[in-house]
Amino acid sequence: MAECLDVGLYSNKNLLFLLIFPTIVEMEELKKFGLFIDDIYRLRVQDPSIATQKIELRHECLEYSRNLQQFKRLIHDFYKISNTFAKDVEVEKLRAIGTQNQLKSMSQQRQAEQQVCQSKILEQTVKLERLKSEYQYLQRTETEQQEIINNFLLNQ
Repeated sequence: MAECLDVGLYSNKNLLFLLIFPTIVEMEELKKFGLFIDDIYRLRVQDPSIATQKIELRHECLEYSRNLQQFKRLIHDFYKISNTFAKDVEVEKLRAIGTQNQLKSMSQQRQAEQQVCQSKILEQTVKLERLKSEYQYLQRTETEQQEIINNFLLNQ
């Protein structure tokens, strides 16, 4: 580096002094060669403000990367939870469908039993009416026969 600076303007001794305790003018001279002095008088090949900005940007990038990783973990956890929840919902849905089918089956079974009972009631009602008719017929026949017997006995 000393060779780059030794353009006839500075001797090696002056350059060393320039690098140790630079003045504002000397700092401007160093800037012409792409060299900079930072706050603690270290020689840099990059402007200290740019270096500071790069460091800040690096920290921001690292923070962004950490936040992104945390976000990825949250998304992964959310995916696992929602997937588990979806499976639970599917199981409950199938269970509900099974219960609903059982209720429909029970309802149809009750309707069938009710129809059987109603047909038995109808049969018994028809039988009752037939028996009532037959009873009335037999009562009339008995009454007629009783009259015939009474008439026969009276006539004799």
